[in-house]
Amino acid sequence: MNGKRFRVSTGTTNKQHALVKLEDLKVKLFKGEIGAKKLTGRKSSVTEFFQRYEAYFRNGSTVDRHPDIARLNAWHSFFIRNGVRHLASITPGLVDTFRTEELEGRKPKTIKNYISFLKTALNKAVEWDLIDKNPIANISMPKIVKTFHFFTREEVSKLLKIADPDVKTGIQILVSTGMRRGELFHLRCRDIDLKNGSVRVWPYGEYSPKGKRPRTIPMTADMRKLFSRLVKDKDADDFAFRPFVAENRIYKRFAELLKELGMKGTLHDLRHTFASHLAMEGVPIPVIKDLLGHSDISTTMMYAHLSPEIHKAAVDKLPF
Repeated sequence: MNGKRFRVSTGTTNKQHALVKLEDLKVKLFKGEIGAKKLTGRKSSVTEFFQRYEAYFRNGSTVDRHPDIARLNAWHSFFIRNGVRHLASITPGLVDTFRTEELEGRKPKTIKNYISFLKTALNKAVEWDLIDKNPIANISMPKIVKTFHFFTREEVSKLLKIADPDVKTGIQILVSTGMRRGELFHLRCRDIDLKNGSVRVWPYGEYSPKGKRPRTIPMTADMRKLFSRLVKDKDADDFAFRPFVAENRIYKRFAELLKELGMKGTLHDLRHTFASHLAMEGVPIPVIKDLLGHSDISTTMMYAHLSPEIHKAAVDKLPF
């Protein structure tokens, strides 16, 4: 083609099958469906790709990438152990083997996160012209039944009672605003409106809140006092609350606190606690949706069962 020779394997040692493949290629070439680029027999290295992909998602990112790095390393190690050296050798069957050998007993959400990571990575490989198509584009994801855990008032009191000052402050803010840890980590003093009693979740530079939806959250009286202390003598561009070097530090410190008290849960459950107690107090689901910054109300509906009295009161208004 264009004075240059290209070689491509037919994937078979059977001459008749190879000839059929040859005719198929000729037809596709005639129709312009494939070109020289697709016949180069590229062999993109798995190792080189993962190194490049890690550099890509790390570049300028202010999000905690430890989970993604762990997934990348797990996939890379698995492929190397199984003799997979090139991206073109990745198959849906290998993904099934990974699920069986590496993720046995793990939660469906964890399994989905690992597969989603690889699928997204291979989409980028297609974009970078390292492979022609994503080999696992059509692989099925595990079904996830949405469940959540939240803390009672008594449990929150126990946590606050023994937490060190920095963790205690973090707990108070997260359970009273429903913010995610990343949103708190990037909160600026300019986002604290003490006059009107509200907190603004806002994107900054490379960082944007999940769903890219800025929002405003009203403060309780206690939160107004707490934020007043936090922003005192700080400039508008200063971070409002950043006692830790990385946002995952408070996550780990909170996990240690739970272990000490013999309680189950995670830091994210403080967000569920915020929403759950609002629902139990009769706050309408659309209002909770806006406070949490959900893009789809179906996500917020998981809290609806916590307010049966509100539903009863609504039905009692029927005139029949």
